[in-house]
Amino acid sequence: MGSTQDEVAIDHYLLSQRAAHNFVHGDVWGPREQSMGNPWSPTNPTGSVNLRLAENSLMHEEIGQRIKSQVNVLPMEHLTYSTGPRGSRRLRRAAACFLNETFHARQPITADNIFVTPGLASAIDAMAWSICNDGDGILIPRPFYNGFQVDILNRSNAQVVPVSYGIEGYSSMDDLFRPDVNRKALQAALNTAHDSGIIVRALLVSNPHNPLGRCYPPETIKEFVSFCAANSLHYISDEIYAHSVFRNPALPNAMPFVSGLSLDLDDLINPGQVHVLYGASKDFCANGLRLGFLCTRNRGIIGAMSSISMFSWSPHVLQDIWAGMLEDKPWMEDFLARKRELTEKNHAIAASFFHGCGIPYYEMKAGLFFWINLRRFISTTTTRPSENKNPMSITSDTDGYKARELRICEICMEHGVLIAPGQVYGPEELGWFRVTFTVGTEALQEGLKRLKDTLVQVEKGGQALVMTGPRFTSGSKCI
Repeated sequence: MGSTQDEVAIDHYLLSQRAAHNFVHGDVWGPREQSMGNPWSPTNPTGSVNLRLAENSLMHEEIGQRIKSQVNVLPMEHLTYSTGPRGSRRLRRAAACFLNETFHARQPITADNIFVTPGLASAIDAMAWSICNDGDGILIPRPFYNGFQVDILNRSNAQVVPVSYGIEGYSSMDDLFRPDVNRKALQAALNTAHDSGIIVRALLVSNPHNPLGRCYPPETIKEFVSFCAANSLHYISDEIYAHSVFRNPALPNAMPFVSGLSLDLDDLINPGQVHVLYGASKDFCANGLRLGFLCTRNRGIIGAMSSISMFSWSPHVLQDIWAGMLEDKPWMEDFLARKRELTEKNHAIAASFFHGCGIPYYEMKAGLFFWINLRRFISTTTTRPSENKNPMSITSDTDGYKARELRICEICMEHGVLIAPGQVYGPEELGWFRVTFTVGTEALQEGLKRLKDTLVQVEKGGQALVMTGPRFTSGSKCI
């Protein structure tokens, strides 16, 4: 059943039901365009600092120069249909070599295992279309990248089935990466879906994790795979942050990135049920390049995606630009090493800021963001933490907490900085926010200053009750 707003849109614009619903509820880019169109810079001090997007700007100049130097239009390859929409031979070969070498693929990957898409949103959309019927579900551990809900729902009419962790054995976020906790959580989520009449088709995992910035250990990946095999599910591993892992002194023994491709899974699952996603946007600082690929041994999925690939065809000239980057190993190694240095520098700046302000966060060593805890700024005298045995539950006033999260973000916007409310990532524990730290260093420092001003205003306005930790004041030591 559509809403009254949907019906008005249908009548006014002569839209289909699905188009009207998406116009009213799903157009995230229209409203976002205004806030993204006036970015802060030293020469535009009234612009906004966007610490909300999953974007790495640290090597924009370098990647821009590389792209300029590589533009070379070959008419027979770039101005014709060439090999078609499944991907240029050159990029598919380069991607296969890249996965074999840097992801340490246990079984050799070939160009025939690669399907090129204009970004990973397109790959996930096509995957969901290929494996799900209307109303079917895909399991995703909470919290999760909010774009999954758009990618899975908007065209395929599939749905996210959140995997919840308010179960026996859970005590902290570190437990989200334990195999035994995931075994219980996955089974509980599958049972709940079945009880609701939802047919589950796959498990989708981001590794490294978005938004938590940690990597899954091999034992947990094998647990995921074994669960999928036992329940005839696809295992989809989104590994887009594979080369965005860096050193964090606070986590000297943290798990390094391990790709699902590097593990011996043949005795656990049919290889045709394991699929890995990768893209150019995060590790190569090129969100606008819109290139990604699926690595799979499932010929049926490649054929199904091929049948709709005419609608999501990446220009071959752009594919060959990315292929050139992957083929140039000395350049790529130098680029990734330099990016890692800059990431560590910015991470240290942000970590120092949050420590100085008494703002807790979840320690991470991969990805582009901090997962910060601002719960004390959104709590009230009537909504104290729950004392029940479920550590994921903090309040019965869920709507109130969500409203206050959004209000924090509104006040941030009034101060010219954008951060993301944790609620959009499907968390079980409210009061968290995602803050990107991989913008330019000057922009990061300006954005953190504006975030400080926001929180000072919130607290001076009597909108918060400190629950744990030091009180935030205008005199707190911040950069």
